Order: sequence, then C-alpha cells, then structure tokens
Amino acid sequence: MSDAIIIKYRSWHLGKEPRPIKLQIPGWSGCDHTHTSNSKAQPWHCQPFVDGSTYGLELSYPFKTECFAVMRNGKMCFEGDFSEENKITQLQGVTLPPFSCFADGHFGMTSCLDLEVPDTHTLRIESHPMFYTDTTGTVPCVVPGHLQTSWWPKIFFVVFKNPSEGHGYIFKHDIPYAQILVIPKKVSYDIVKMSDVEIHRRGFADGVIADNARQIAGNTWRSNVGHQFDDKYKKLSTIASKHGCPHILAHLEQIKAKPRTIIRRKLLKGKSENTIIQNNKKEQGG
Repeated sequence: MSDAIIIKYRSWHLGKEPRPIKLQIPGWSGCDHTHTSNSKAQPWHCQPFVDGSTYGLELSYPFKTECFAVMRNGKMCFEGDFSEENKITQLQGVTLPPFSCFADGHFGMTSCLDLEVPDTHTLRIESHPMFYTDTTGTVPCVVPGHLQTSWWPKIFFVVFKNPSEGHGYIFKHDIPYAQILVIPKKVSYDIVKMSDVEIHRRGFADGVIADNARQIAGNTWRSNVGHQFDDKYKKLSTIASKHGCPHILAHLEQIKAKPRTIIRRKLLKGKSENTIIQNNKKEQGG
C-alpha cells in the first residue's frame, strides 16, 4: 500500500476538514440493500461507481443558515436569513451570504478552508458523487478546477454552474456539496496501440468473460424491469487486488476449461452436446 497523502488544513468560521466519502443507503447511493432478482437497480450495485464515489474526500456546507441558490428571472438569488450568522462573521469584516456572482452562468461560494497538499500534487475540486444520482436538480453542479495549494495560501472558493430558470440548489449545514481529489501536479500521456500479442491476450480475456459470466459471477439477478445484472466485475476486481493483475488471465484460463468438463460430465448422463451448449447459452443470456 502506498504512503498516505498528507493534507494540511486551516479553517475560517465554521469550516470543517474534508472527510472520506461514504455511500449513503438509503440516500444518494441507493434506496435499500436488496441485491436479488426483481430488486431495483441501484447505484451501489455498480462497483466502478462505488470505487469512483468513495475515492475522494467531500466538502460539507459549513454555514448554519440554509440557503436556496435559485435562478429567478435570469438572475441568481441566494435565499436564506443570514442575519444571526452575520453577527459573528461581521466581527471579522465579512458579510454573508457567502455566495457571489462573478461571471455569466456561474457563481462562487467560499469553502471556509485552506488546504495544503504536497508540492508534487494538486487539489482537484469537482461535483460530489450524489450529483450524478440526484433526480431533484437541487444538488450543486460544481465546475471542476485544479488548485496549486502548495504555494496558494488563500481560503479558496468553489465555482458552480448556474441552475436553469426557476430551479436551484439547496445548501444545508454539514451536507456535502463537492468532492476533492489530490492528484499528481503534472502528468503526460503516451498513447500507444497494443501489440498483436496484447490484442490477442485481452481479446481472449474479453471473450471468456462474455461467454462465462455466470461461472465468474457470485451473484446474478434480474432487476424489477427485467434487465440482467451480475457481479463478475467485482469478483475479478477482488482477485486482482488480492493476487495481482497477472493472476486474472490464469483464472480466466481455468474458467475457459470448465464448460467442456461440465459438458463431458453431462454427456455421460445421456444429454447431447448441442442441447447442453444451447442450455449453457440460455443460462448466460446468450
């Protein structure tokens, strides 16, 4: 395991340090923990989404005053009674609300945080994972940005895309509104076509996975609307994490050999090979 990345912080007013993102069930990650046939397909069923959603840290709205950032008659309005909170912030020379419009189509809000990351890295700010599962339109759309905070010592602000006319974002105390990732400051890409050997190897693996989904998966089910799902990606991911990526190919080669063994066993019981193959395809959704 690689060394942990150190993030140092200082805060203003009620600013809280970033915290690990956790799935919320029931909530933005899904409605319940069911994972069987006839259950509703949910975000947490998708392992790539889970991995991507829990990779970063979340920023939570630090102010006590709830605010509705809404577009009315082509103008952004920030609706919330900040009078009590202003009694505190005005002593420090700051008048709330903490939002401001500075460019067409966008507005900003102070994070109440200054985060220092290693000089070799940069701070990336983007929408919280709940933005992608929200159906109400009230979760903020964050404009992604990179901050070189190793030398930038300011309390930073977050930029949002304006909502459409009549719609708005809801900001509530301690509810996350964005996420951060700490990534390498510089990266270069060298795009190279796979060799014939690599193409053959990955094509073989692709075919085995496609043809043997049920043997690979630990759980296969159909959703309440009839779509078939399984956890083969999660199963293979677990093997790769435990034994290393090279072990995946050997595992798939073993899987590839199993159907013929099964066929031979069933042939001994009097079933034709064509019947067995057709049944296997039906079982695998083919």
